[in-house]
Amino acid sequence: MLRDYRRQSDQLRFLPHYQAILVASRHMRAELVNHGVSSDRLRLAPLFPPEISPDATPPESRPIRGNLLLVSRLVNLKGADFLIKALSAAESKLGRRLHLTIAGNGPDEIRLRQLAASLAVDVQFEGWLDQSRIATLMRDSDLLVFPSVWPEPFGLAGIEAGCVGLPAVGFDVGGVSEWLKPGYSGELAPGDPPTVESLGDALVRALCDPDHHTDLRRGAWETAKQFSIAAHIDTLDNALEGIRHGHPVFN
Repeated sequence: MLRDYRRQSDQLRFLPHYQAILVASRHMRAELVNHGVSSDRLRLAPLFPPEISPDATPPESRPIRGNLLLVSRLVNLKGADFLIKALSAAESKLGRRLHLTIAGNGPDEIRLRQLAASLAVDVQFEGWLDQSRIATLMRDSDLLVFPSVWPEPFGLAGIEAGCVGLPAVGFDVGGVSEWLKPGYSGELAPGDPPTVESLGDALVRALCDPDHHTDLRRGAWETAKQFSIAAHIDTLDNALEGIRHGHPVFN
């Protein structure tokens, strides 16, 4: 932790010397402004998924199977415990069983396994998986769940999921709302503070109606198309051109 603190302190010390600073979300821009960085040196450059592109055609209608996916390191701030606790309440309201697959590992895995067993919810721990296996799981799932409770800078997994028409549910923290548009590409739960109940309600909203779920799948796919490498490169080109001519980088 001390090493991380020193690294972040070094980065903050060098910020005044940069002519331009690119950030992945409006949340990150606001954080840097709060730390004294002038907004005219900041430019929004959203990330793009490097290993997957949006499908060529929009997702088609299909039955809701109750399959949820979490792709995350298993540490406290990623909120897996909120999700596991929310499963039971969501199942009661939906009147059906849900199956959660967790792709990832970390120091909280044993505790989370015990929690899932104590609540008698269906959770499968897959451990660390490569991108091709994660893409397959995304195609087999009804929802990506993004229950992080800390202010995520962006949340690239949500864009990767959208590429295959997988909508998301998550807490409204950090840069998540840049790509998770409630009622369009998924459903948001309030993040201040995050609660098990609100996350469960968001799961229910996303899964209770097949037509709405189909709309969310298409919205997630449409959203993913906005986050492309071409758009990212255009942003870089514009920033460099602005520096060359001495113009403000961000308005």
